[in-house]
Amino acid sequence: MIGFRGLNRRYRHIQRYRKIAEVLIKNGFGYLLDSLDLYQFLPLTRRLKLDNEESEELSRAERLRLVLEELGPTFIKLGQLLSTRQDLIPQEYIKELTKLQDDVPPFSFELVLQQVEEELNQPVDDLFANIEKEPLAAASIGQVHKAVLKNGQQVVIKVQRPEIRDIIETDLDIIFNLAEILDKRVIGDDFLDPVEIASEFNRIIKKELDYQIEGRNTEKFNRNFADEEEIKVPKIYWELSTKKLLVSEYIEGTKLSRIKSEDIDCDYKKIAQIGANSFMKQVLVDGFFHGDPHPGNVLITPEEKVAFIDFGIVGRIDKDTMEEIADLFLAVINRNIDKMVDKLLKLGMLTQKINRRALKRDMGELLDEYYGADLKEIDISRIINQMLNLAFKYRVQLPTDFILLGKALMTVEGIGRDLDPDFNVLAAAKPFAYQLLRKRFHPKRIFTEIFSDAKQLYHFLVHTPKQLERILKLLERQDFKIELRHIGLEELISKLDIITNRLSVSIIVSALIVGSSYIMQTDKGPTLFELPALGLGGYLLAGFFGLWLVISILRSGRF
Repeated sequence: MIGFRGLNRRYRHIQRYRKIAEVLIKNGFGYLLDSLDLYQFLPLTRRLKLDNEESEELSRAERLRLVLEELGPTFIKLGQLLSTRQDLIPQEYIKELTKLQDDVPPFSFELVLQQVEEELNQPVDDLFANIEKEPLAAASIGQVHKAVLKNGQQVVIKVQRPEIRDIIETDLDIIFNLAEILDKRVIGDDFLDPVEIASEFNRIIKKELDYQIEGRNTEKFNRNFADEEEIKVPKIYWELSTKKLLVSEYIEGTKLSRIKSEDIDCDYKKIAQIGANSFMKQVLVDGFFHGDPHPGNVLITPEEKVAFIDFGIVGRIDKDTMEEIADLFLAVINRNIDKMVDKLLKLGMLTQKINRRALKRDMGELLDEYYGADLKEIDISRIINQMLNLAFKYRVQLPTDFILLGKALMTVEGIGRDLDPDFNVLAAAKPFAYQLLRKRFHPKRIFTEIFSDAKQLYHFLVHTPKQLERILKLLERQDFKIELRHIGLEELISKLDIITNRLSVSIIVSALIVGSSYIMQTDKGPTLFELPALGLGGYLLAGFFGLWLVISILRSGRF
């Protein structure tokens, strides 16, 4: 029967849906329950007495942050992703979402040992001489402990939290479902696509759950900086690593976040330059960069080398995008507004007709603030923030890796200026950008591109006549078919099916009541309690179907 068969994915996690509904009500978002189909997950008594506990003291953005914090790690990480999307989300929400923290209490050391033994199928004492009980760091997905191998090598063990995968899988399923509903019923905007954001979040968090991906990222950085004496990247011990466990080399050093508070004696100016040069190499040479280079992920060794750790988030840039970014850097340096606008649009995805004149005017006003200023006086973080705000204003949806790059670049500039007040990230980028653009006009590069284009043209000229001939033959044989597919009608058809079925049941119930009432007046046939048994049976059947119909309506939340 259709009503009882409708236990789809929305009912697999009913308690979690109920929690989301309660948290939304608690923080003043109760008006969304109807649009998100969440009424059905509340108890009947709660539905009949629905108090929207909206606080007049908090803004909607603040209340959204509280909702994400209360819903736990997966939703906090979703909020952190949204906080980087200044091209999609209004600024007041960005400001609040950047406050989301991923700090959670560590799980017990006994569970750490249990996880290590389960992943490696060996007793801990057979593999490690010692594992420190106190973690170096703890986050929502895992935590980090210092350890010593049997050969005396100091290492770092990154252990995933027990059952975190199941928790995240459940939340991802719910996020996808809610994103689809938001897209169809609430947003209604081609610019902001909740399903696409959910897909991007799914891709990112799935990578964070697989420590082997982080290990391969670390290894790639190690290869890219193998010839750089001033940069250090930890070695991965693959024989001791799995998807839920990562063992890497321990690098002795002080986190950049503590270097000044601990009054470490070193050349701050030199460290700022090393860090900036290494980042520009990642972006404009390797096309593979650390996506989260905050001061906690950068160490300064006693030899004044810069060490990068935690490669769970990385960005990738193809050759063409690298050249566009290099052009953009030079356009900012040279205050070339036309080129800045062109490069911004080339890097983005236009979702509506752009008013280029207005965009150039706003960009010009931004650069006018730095008219006549020295290069070191240009605040790249402010420029990037303003450019992202303009992207939002003019509906330019930028690639995720470009957003990640902008965030990383602002972090690098902040670190650099904290170490050296005269530091300028554009000055560090300039030689790398010129070097990359010089390669664009190298004779070998030009010849290779001409040969590649000529090869594609040859294939087009050779195969196009054959393809046209095949189409004409299909038309001649009247075997040419065009398939049309309606988009977005599936939900409407499903709703019509439900309405039709309920009407059918209502008609059947009415017919049973009318028929049974008629039989009750005839006094014919077998009796039960001195009443016609057939009439009583009809009433019972009508009561059963009527009750089932009422329950299905109550469960749908539409009453």
